[in-house]
Amino acid sequence: MRPPKLAVLVLLLVAVSSSCKLLNRTTSRGKGPAIDFVTAGKPLNVTVQLDKQQTASKLVPRTGGSVSLTATDGSKFMLDVPPNALEADTMITMTAVKSIEGAPLSADPPTAVQLEPSGLFFRELAALTIVPARDIPIKQQVIFSYEGDGHDYHLAVVDPKSKDVKIKLMRFSGAGVGSAADSAWAANLMIQASDAQARIVQKIGELLQAERREQLLGSEGDPEVADKLKSALDQYEDQALQKELAAAELDCKHATHAIQSLLGLERTRQLLDFPGTSGFNQKFQKLLNIAKDCPAGYTVSGTSGPVTFSGQICSLDKPFVINGTFANGSETQSFTPSSSTGGTVREQGNSGGCTQSGGGTYKITLDDAGSGVLEFTETVTGICGPFSNAKTYTFKLPLKPASGLSCP
Repeated sequence: MRPPKLAVLVLLLVAVSSSCKLLNRTTSRGKGPAIDFVTAGKPLNVTVQLDKQQTASKLVPRTGGSVSLTATDGSKFMLDVPPNALEADTMITMTAVKSIEGAPLSADPPTAVQLEPSGLFFRELAALTIVPARDIPIKQQVIFSYEGDGHDYHLAVVDPKSKDVKIKLMRFSGAGVGSAADSAWAANLMIQASDAQARIVQKIGELLQAERREQLLGSEGDPEVADKLKSALDQYEDQALQKELAAAELDCKHATHAIQSLLGLERTRQLLDFPGTSGFNQKFQKLLNIAKDCPAGYTVSGTSGPVTFSGQICSLDKPFVINGTFANGSETQSFTPSSSTGGTVREQGNSGGCTQSGGGTYKITLDDAGSGVLEFTETVTGICGPFSNAKTYTFKLPLKPASGLSCP
């Protein structure tokens, strides 16, 4: 579920400001507690497929050590564990990742490994160095981590001074580097912005509820609460809203969400008599123009294998349906996104009195011009009387930007 919009804070702030001297306190930028916008909050989950034939294990002592793996494609991985990072001698296993479904990455398989035992915690930062066999331009590199078998996908903490991809780890499980076109980069930015938005709501809620308690109990309250609130809003503008603005420029479908966040922040500042959002008018007009020129959705039409498909997608973030026809039957494909770049698909169909059903996963790849490809793989079971048979199919269909669609 998407975190609550910043605009909901207005209702909280109105209730508190009527009973305290909050609006009359002087403020300055930069004071107040720093908010953690780095640790993953509510990122997405992905489906990870491992290559169990490419693995390496080694007992790493408390005094430190390393584990390395060279994949069959020539990619190299090395985990360096510093002294005293482990509580005890530990067998560490490194397994190559074959594919990751549902992550906002380009179609090319990422270069990644899964590290075990899952959840292993380090008292000192360990370093995972990755040298991909294929060259990934710096501007397209997306360096990521995930927990367990694919939970909590998020951008990884890296060594900014290292030319190689060097990921800093406090715990296992998976990490890697992939490539991303503009739309995929925008999706990564929106994940970060959503996490930051949730944290800002949490922090302001903490400040206001503490202030309310003090006021109702007859105390003067925190004399620096206004400074802390302004600092929280400033941090949100700097570290979350800026990501949404950048995402909207990379992929226009994020413009509407960015407009809502920008308006929510500005109205909250006005309510508290704080200085306005920097460059508000210019940012607002720019986002309006981006949203105005953005296609409303996509049309899907084409033949893949024996099936001819047609349908429309009003939003890559919402469920959609595509219909298919073949020799003497028809089918309906129902797609449920886990992100704007992929998710799960279910099929229901019939042919000459026989039924078929099944499901699988899908991914969407968009190019810089806005067109793209919908690819889905599913295992379908056909039933004809007492007989049944299961097959796996992969379909690829073109996506074309479209405006004027009949969308709910």
